[in-house]
Amino acid sequence: MEPLTLAVVLFALSFLHGMVVEQWRERLAQARSGPGEGTAASYDSLTIIVPTRNAAGTLIPLLQDLHAQDLPKERVEVLVVDDHSEDDTAAVVHSMGLKWPELRCISNDGVGKKAAITTGVTHASGEVILLTDADARCGVSRASTVLKWMNAQGMDMALAAVRTEGDGLLGRIQEEEQAGLTGMAIGSALQGRPFLANGANMAFTRKAFAEVRGYQGDPYASGDDVFLVQRMKRAGKRIGYVVSTEAVVSVAAERTWGMAIQQRLRWAGKMRGVRGMTPWVGSLGLALPWALLLGTWQIAPRLFMEERTLEPFALLLLSWLLWCVPSVRLVREVKAFLSQRHSNFVAFLGLVLFSLYAPLIALLSWVVRPQWKGRKT
Repeated sequence: MEPLTLAVVLFALSFLHGMVVEQWRERLAQARSGPGEGTAASYDSLTIIVPTRNAAGTLIPLLQDLHAQDLPKERVEVLVVDDHSEDDTAAVVHSMGLKWPELRCISNDGVGKKAAITTGVTHASGEVILLTDADARCGVSRASTVLKWMNAQGMDMALAAVRTEGDGLLGRIQEEEQAGLTGMAIGSALQGRPFLANGANMAFTRKAFAEVRGYQGDPYASGDDVFLVQRMKRAGKRIGYVVSTEAVVSVAAERTWGMAIQQRLRWAGKMRGVRGMTPWVGSLGLALPWALLLGTWQIAPRLFMEERTLEPFALLLLSWLLWCVPSVRLVREVKAFLSQRHSNFVAFLGLVLFSLYAPLIALLSWVVRPQWKGRKT
């Protein structure tokens, strides 16, 4: 392919990428003003479901956060679904439940997180189900904020943000990655095309869950979040995003490289089951920096060797800027929303690192089935 033709193609792809990412950033910036006025629904009661396996070490702080919610106690039920734990998870919950009637520990009717969620929904009394991972932390207004947004916008399903907090190089890489993914999730949801979610922080109505038949017929062990989003979307349910810092939950970054890789293999593995254009769009996004690198390899050496190479080189330079600048701006917007530290340089470095390892993780996920909580995913 001629250098100018190659540069034009790469510029067009980068321009499209940059435009989509910038639209996500703008949607997030606009939505931070609040849910708007309205009473499209009147959900009043809420059940918080905590699918749990071997989480005795992290469960107490979370339950303390849930007990402190600013909704009246009788409106918030908390169900810890014990997925056959081998530690003191059940004992911890029973102990706290002695002085907290709205807290119950129930045993998973099946095996795995999806079965645990289904079990929780079956036993729930609240109109709205709010999911929380056992290692998360949240503020006192999380439940009331989720209800407020769902009522104002008449949501059948509400997605919300997860803040990853870590130390050192590994922790910072995970922070930057999570911020980028959160920006994608918020932007696409606000455009009416949700495809990413985090099971540590999402809500839905019991009625909607029953109408889409929950996870019935789902062959994948993981993906309790994105697959449920898909089902809700196909059923025409109203899916929104709670763009409020009050609804954010925090989780600790993985502490070792091995655990971080295992986690990303689980994330990538569940994307095999995602239908529609989303996997293809994601693949193109991962391939773009590699295409730009190959284009640079072909065009740059000709700059001083051939005539009329300035135009393709200029287009190539613009393509690189369109790839990185909107992404860094999106991460900056998300970090401001999450009240996290931000550095343009660190965000750029995180983007480069993600572009290097994400395709490898995606390929490995086809042949590697990582373990989680002692089980294959």
